[in-house]
Amino acid sequence: MYIHSDIFAVQTPKKPGQPCGDAWGIFRDEQATTIVLSDGLGSGVKAHIAATMCVSRIIGLISSGMTVREAFAAVSSTMDRVWGTGEPFAVFTIARILNNGQTTVLSYEMPPPILINKSYAQVLRDRVYTQEKAIVHESNCIIDKGEGLLLLSDGITQAGIGKYFPNGWEAEGVRKFLQTKLPVERLDGKTIAKEVHDQGRGYWPEGTGDDCSVLFALNRRGVIVNLMSGPPLHKSEDAGWVKSFAESEGIHIISGGSTAMIAARNLNKKLEVMNTESTITPPSYHLDDFELVTEGMITLNQVYHLLDENPENYPEGSPASEMAYFLKMADKVNIWLGKAENLNEGSIEFRQQGLLNRHKIIGKIIERLRIQGKLVVVEEK
Repeated sequence: MYIHSDIFAVQTPKKPGQPCGDAWGIFRDEQATTIVLSDGLGSGVKAHIAATMCVSRIIGLISSGMTVREAFAAVSSTMDRVWGTGEPFAVFTIARILNNGQTTVLSYEMPPPILINKSYAQVLRDRVYTQEKAIVHESNCIIDKGEGLLLLSDGITQAGIGKYFPNGWEAEGVRKFLQTKLPVERLDGKTIAKEVHDQGRGYWPEGTGDDCSVLFALNRRGVIVNLMSGPPLHKSEDAGWVKSFAESEGIHIISGGSTAMIAARNLNKKLEVMNTESTITPPSYHLDDFELVTEGMITLNQVYHLLDENPENYPEGSPASEMAYFLKMADKVNIWLGKAENLNEGSIEFRQQGLLNRHKIIGKIIERLRIQGKLVVVEEK
């Protein structure tokens, strides 16, 4: 089962009108969702730049192939070196939540994470060790569906220091605050992040204190959509290609008449043309056990233009609308992209209409989906 992490974030700067000295970012790949929260030294522009650079570097290292531990070690080493020199300095937390819920949190001079479920909240502290100048905290846990992980900057945990609390609100104070809200039937990520932030901000006198950031990662069962378009380059691979697609978890969409015929033949199913109410989108097909089967290039081009629109405004009775809706609702999109050439796609009539061929338009759809925060996994054959 694919577990998806929804991220809810609330941030405010130390002083209204200034940039926030904290920054955060997210990176999704086939294995996990990685969240980074960074707190730049001081506040205002300099702190904002330091925190943003820190987040960008960590995500860049992980996306280029480094493990979380390698990226953590590289960036923490840099911070050790610039500590006290006047160069941009930031502390940070990296949380990597695998798609099965297994989670590792590495913190460099940051408050500990808090695990929350429907009944209780727990401060995570598993292992503490020194690394050169810094104190590193490592936490490990399993975050199941309906559970979440809270990450905080020290503007939250130090809130109210010397006025309401000797050492500030602290992570344990946040935990107790959360516990008063529990148990509940269902965690509301947006509400939890806002309530923790607002309570912490309220402990600082107006215009004083620190930048405040709260990130809440809430896990749920992810929605998977599988899209197959185009036959494999070699016909001998058709059967295995179709079998792997048909047996994958989630919703199944086939785009392309030739692709649909290959699927029907290899699965020994009957392919039928459906009537459509749309005057601009080609008809769809019916194939047992598949949620949607459509024409290829024209439909895909229309889907691309619909992805930025509100689904409530989609034309009714249109296969392009149905495909766009499925892709919009997905958390993870698996794409089986056949590399066999379709000679009809090079027709001058298609170019005259501004239609991109299958590979080009799917490339644009992939880019758009990733911008919208979807995890997109592509297999070509």
